[in-house]
Amino acid sequence: MPKGWEALTVLDAPDRGTVPLLLDRKTGKRSEISWARAIGIMVEKFSDLREREGAESAAFLSTGQIPTEEMFLLGSLWKFGLGFLHADSNTRQCMATAHVAYKQSFGYDAPPFCYEDFEESDVLVFVGANPCIAHPILWERVMRNKRHPLIVVVDPRMTETAQTAGLHVQLAPKSDLALLYAVLREVIDRGWVDRAFVEASTTGFEALREFLVSIDVEATRTSAGISVEVFEAFVQCFRPGRRVSCWWTMGVNQSHEAVRTAQALINLCLATGNIGKPGTGPNSITGQANAMGSRLYSNTSSLVGGRDFQNPGHRAEVARILGLDESSIPTSSGMAYDQILDSAVDGKIKALWVVASNPAHTWIGSGTFQRVREKLEFLVVQDMYWNTETAQMADLYLPAAGWGEKEGTQINSERRIGLTKRVKRPPGQAMADFEIFRLVGMASGLGEWFGRLSSPEAAFGLMKDLSKGRPHDFTGIKGYVHVDAAGGIQWPYPEGGFADTRTQLPRDGLPPEFRGVVSGDEGGRRLFGSGKFVTADGKAKFLFDPRELQRNPPMAPTIWS
Repeated sequence: MPKGWEALTVLDAPDRGTVPLLLDRKTGKRSEISWARAIGIMVEKFSDLREREGAESAAFLSTGQIPTEEMFLLGSLWKFGLGFLHADSNTRQCMATAHVAYKQSFGYDAPPFCYEDFEESDVLVFVGANPCIAHPILWERVMRNKRHPLIVVVDPRMTETAQTAGLHVQLAPKSDLALLYAVLREVIDRGWVDRAFVEASTTGFEALREFLVSIDVEATRTSAGISVEVFEAFVQCFRPGRRVSCWWTMGVNQSHEAVRTAQALINLCLATGNIGKPGTGPNSITGQANAMGSRLYSNTSSLVGGRDFQNPGHRAEVARILGLDESSIPTSSGMAYDQILDSAVDGKIKALWVVASNPAHTWIGSGTFQRVREKLEFLVVQDMYWNTETAQMADLYLPAAGWGEKEGTQINSERRIGLTKRVKRPPGQAMADFEIFRLVGMASGLGEWFGRLSSPEAAFGLMKDLSKGRPHDFTGIKGYVHVDAAGGIQWPYPEGGFADTRTQLPRDGLPPEFRGVVSGDEGGRRLFGSGKFVTADGKAKFLFDPRELQRNPPMAPTIWS
């Protein structure tokens, strides 16, 4: 059933949390407490721990499903205000691959496509993706494609999407990377490379070509369990004159050689010139509702605004914009999700704040989070529901509002900033995550700085300031009314740059490192149509690692159903 029909049903669930709950560890019973007491206990615990054990003694684990303003406020509160270092989001678990692949190849985490490309492609290649079921709204766009496209699915499984495909490349597990290399070798050997584009807009092609000479195409095809006919049909997808778009999701992002597999798809698109034009692109479909917002503003793996914690200039810039002492900004991003949990088991992380996530249920390894819980001095869980597996383990449970009970923005796969509106009140004493974070900040003595964050839209204004001069610059957005009226606005959208979201884009309004990168197209905006990228030399990089194939040989051919 389409999500839109039932989107508000979850807000009326009988197990919604309505009041803060405190666990008595001696009796094992939970009692209702006031918000004032709940925030007081929380601030006292974290303050004492910070003073006693230092900045690395606690961590928060968050999500890709809350508004960007809430991510921004939480990450800033934690690292700049409360003075802790470690934090991560389950966004990293699903989107780190795309983030790193894009950043290394293009110079920035910048998905190049717009959703219209589903309707403009001659060939759509879905790798480790089942959009027919997992992304039904996007699949509707595929079905609206009037170019009679060839749908190709590269997946060991006979998924619903594979059942509708014109070509199912049912390869053996772990053979993705080698197979994509073999396809690219064939493309090069047959002279199907867009030489003009490669020479003008890329670096590293000759090194990649020399490496691909070592790929035994026939042996690779056999190891992948692919017939001669299927392999040939797959190679033919990339012949000149066709608009080819390659789409991937978790089947690539969570694989054992994920970044290089994503970059093999990027390499195929770069070599054939399938980027920056309608119906083309190496395109990552975001798994969670606001993973792009998390990548830019959660302050976890990257410094807010897509910056680097280790870059002194970036730290100084953030301090100036936010009105902070530069010494309050850490010089490293801290530990990743798995490292945080391992450190908790080892007794180094002594407190966790879990927001809108349920790691006791979703984290790999049966009983992993139970071992974490046994070592923690203090566990806070902030969630819509009081009875999730993680909430049931909490020392302190904080009832949070759901998506239709608060406002803010989210950023989707095509870089489009959309507005989430409040349509009803949260139940009982539950409140928006944004307000809970503000209460913690105010109770921690951070009132002066938090005075600038009086509302989600005020936070959006600071996010705009942090975007200025960055490749994702959206300083031209006037505010929530503008986003709502436009039906969402793609970044970049710099001040003075664009009249609206549907026009050709002038070059003079763009930040320097992105000038000439954006191409305009009716119905949406793509990146890199001019052949300019965000790297130091303005060229995309062909990247590969021969060691990946040596470390991870394909498994024996297997037919999965």
